[in-house]
Amino acid sequence: MQFRYRETNNHEKKTAKDSGIALFHQSDWYNSQALLKVAAESGDSTAQYYLAEAIRLSNRYTTAEAKKWYEAAAEQGSLYAMLRLSNEEDLCGAMGTCSGKTAAEWREQVLEKANELAEKGDTEAMTVLFTAGQGLSWLEKAAEAGDSYAQQLLASAYKSGAGWFLIPGSREKAIIKWFKASSEGGNPRGMFLYANYLYDYNGSKEDIAYWVKKAAEHSHIDAVGTYAYKVSDPSNELGYPENLAEAYGLTLLLSKLEAGTAPEDANRLLPELEKKMSPE
Repeated sequence: MQFRYRETNNHEKKTAKDSGIALFHQSDWYNSQALLKVAAESGDSTAQYYLAEAIRLSNRYTTAEAKKWYEAAAEQGSLYAMLRLSNEEDLCGAMGTCSGKTAAEWREQVLEKANELAEKGDTEAMTVLFTAGQGLSWLEKAAEAGDSYAQQLLASAYKSGAGWFLIPGSREKAIIKWFKASSEGGNPRGMFLYANYLYDYNGSKEDIAYWVKKAAEHSHIDAVGTYAYKVSDPSNELGYPENLAEAYGLTLLLSKLEAGTAPEDANRLLPELEKKMSPE
């Protein structure tokens, strides 16, 4: 499929793309589409992939429009777009409304391309191979190579029971090792999951408090909500000093989101915060 991309200045494209992806990560699959389309129509493959995902998620299956954007991204080498197109269980395939390459053809293409790139050290390709069911060893290689996303996925996979550990306690040590590595590598989800794991397994209070706050500073929505709630309570178990103004400001910010559960939770908490605060 050949696209005629519209001309867009770089600043407009980047602003639209970044804003669209931010909304997408807030589970706002509707309002993100118009912004993502600006960058997608100018030929940005990442925006094309996210636009396709937003359309798919808002419709709950791959529509012809979503498939068009997946294909546009795939033609520019997007492995995750190819991977999505290789899904034989998608409703579009079951309904017979898909056209172009079959899911089997896309799977063959993504595996061939990902293997080629993975052999050259591409950690995203390694992670795609793991996602495509080609073995945990690919994810382990990506984590060992320093990919913070792969490290978070690997820790989560071990936590869910993947992999073999003969020595008692080895699994827990591996989980902590990779969650910590992901966190130190700047992955916000890794930071929050690491804090949660430490909390569940009696980790250091100081470490838990540090990584919850760090994840919040990196805009992880659940971490922002958790941090705001904790600093609203002077007896919180993480030892944060009470800061009602900060708690209120962050909670108000969450209440303005357009999707997900964060706005509901925030709107419930705001009146409670208001009761504790002076007019100043």
